[in-house]
Amino acid sequence: MNTYTGLHARHYDLLYAEKPYLEEARFVDRLLSAAGVARGRLLDLACGTGRHADAFARLGWDVTGVDFSEVLLEHARLNAPQVRFLLQDMRELDLPGEQFGAVTCLFDSIGYPLDDEGVVATLASAARHLEPDGALIVEFLHAPALLADAAPYRVRGVDLPEEGDELLRISRTRLDEHRRVMDVDFELIELHADGTYERWLESQANRFFFPDEMKALLERAGLEAERFVAAYQEDAPLDEATFHVIVVSKRGS
Repeated sequence: MNTYTGLHARHYDLLYAEKPYLEEARFVDRLLSAAGVARGRLLDLACGTGRHADAFARLGWDVTGVDFSEVLLEHARLNAPQVRFLLQDMRELDLPGEQFGAVTCLFDSIGYPLDDEGVVATLASAARHLEPDGALIVEFLHAPALLADAAPYRVRGVDLPEEGDELLRISRTRLDEHRRVMDVDFELIELHADGTYERWLESQANRFFFPDEMKALLERAGLEAERFVAAYQEDAPLDEATFHVIVVSKRGS
């Protein structure tokens, strides 16, 4: 299962500094309200460096975040000291006796287990920790958009806090249509003003889904999909331009 290490973990928040975490949390908060879930306890799966968890807490939720990476959790505890963070594998959640009105799995993290069994295990773990009328919010990579227009190469540079230092990230993407998996090779280079540099190579893999496929996996986990929406876009259609989809589900009757 994916995790971020080395330079990727060190500079994760810098690489995603422009991601509108609070606006995204507000969008999810509205979906939960529409699903009849009042603000209460929220469990954020694959919480990473805790930016969404911090945003939910600012909105009034009592948040617990779990992640597979202790390195990322170290950042999370600094970013959101008001949130409880735990080292957990989301496929095997172990929070005895605890249930939550909302469980979230955002930023396409549901694709980290890669195969059906791992995805269903994650969804079933989430379902076990839902209150009877609670809702699960899952964001996933939308297969039609990726298959129609996946950029094979991306290059990005960001300035580092130290004057004159820069981080360069190069990514190469390949799609395995049979497995429905996106493989990405990253090269990160930390360039220093004195002419020295640090280089880091890392590979990531993420599953992508057709909505009907996600619906079937949710059903295997004992959940019912209530609605699919374009992620963080009010009233936008689901089409080949929609790279990220959110599904709202509840425990089956």
